[in-house]
Amino acid sequence: MKKMILFLVFGIVLSYLVSAQKPRDPIEVFAAGSFAKPKIVPKLNTLGVAQVTVHYKLTTQERAIGKEKSSGAVAGAKLAAYLETTDGNLTDQDFQEITDHFYTYLQTKIKSAGIETIAWDKITSTDFYKTAIEKNEPGKGSWAGNEWVSYIANHGNSMYGGGLAFAMGKMKKASKFCDEIGAPAGFFHVVVDFADVMVDVNINTSTSGIFTVEKTRSFKYNSAVKPEIKVVPSTIGSTLLWNDKMQSEAINVVADLPAAPAYHDNISQDPSRMKNNPFRFAKEMLPVVIETTREKYKIAAKKALENYADEFVATVVKLKD
Repeated sequence: MKKMILFLVFGIVLSYLVSAQKPRDPIEVFAAGSFAKPKIVPKLNTLGVAQVTVHYKLTTQERAIGKEKSSGAVAGAKLAAYLETTDGNLTDQDFQEITDHFYTYLQTKIKSAGIETIAWDKITSTDFYKTAIEKNEPGKGSWAGNEWVSYIANHGNSMYGGGLAFAMGKMKKASKFCDEIGAPAGFFHVVVDFADVMVDVNINTSTSGIFTVEKTRSFKYNSAVKPEIKVVPSTIGSTLLWNDKMQSEAINVVADLPAAPAYHDNISQDPSRMKNNPFRFAKEMLPVVIETTREKYKIAAKKALENYADEFVATVVKLKD
């Protein structure tokens, strides 16, 4: 049975530390090569949005390791949050709808900044689009307790997987593709999370006794979960810009973007979702379930992706000559 609990926003100390730090732009442009400066974005007058892939997290997990300096004692903790829609599972159509909405909004936002975009049919007519396929179907992924599903706008082909830029065999083809469409190409990879999860571990060793020293070690585990849908830094794939000169730039989310409005109906702990692993190093906190409806999730996810598009365009405009 689920145990109802109230989750508080992160503690006062954490809030103070965050507020004391200098704000960082949530999106940054990284050029290939040491000390290299962006060459594509500053001169971006036209962009071909060739691929838009969105990775939607359905389970999000945070891990932490605490270490006591004096003794070297180490302990870990982990906390997982699960997304649950109470009116049936989110469908392929739901995720595709959100992803296609993001593509349309992104195109519109780019144009509003005075940057022309390339028509979708011109992109799909090229040989590179037709033949350089890594994957063109919805996919599932999992890593370190995180699970997600991935969708591509317009049911498009995946020409870029989100990792390293094109290998030697693809570099010339990708550059020829940019020459054919008459613009640099953007291959977008964006991650949408549904919760902010925090967990940490504090270890304390105390001594007692006069003639015989006894040591007592205690462990304190802190955790918090805040339901919010937002675009977050990615370990799944990053956005790539590529041009006809074989130059590349990565567009990375380096800090959480502003979250969409509240979307959840209920939040609770669910002991039944704990993994039975007696040899685990990290203490598993009681898993958290965040409940909502399909429609509320879709509305919030669309807004989160719109926030990303707004920030992406603002970053480009800021760097343009």
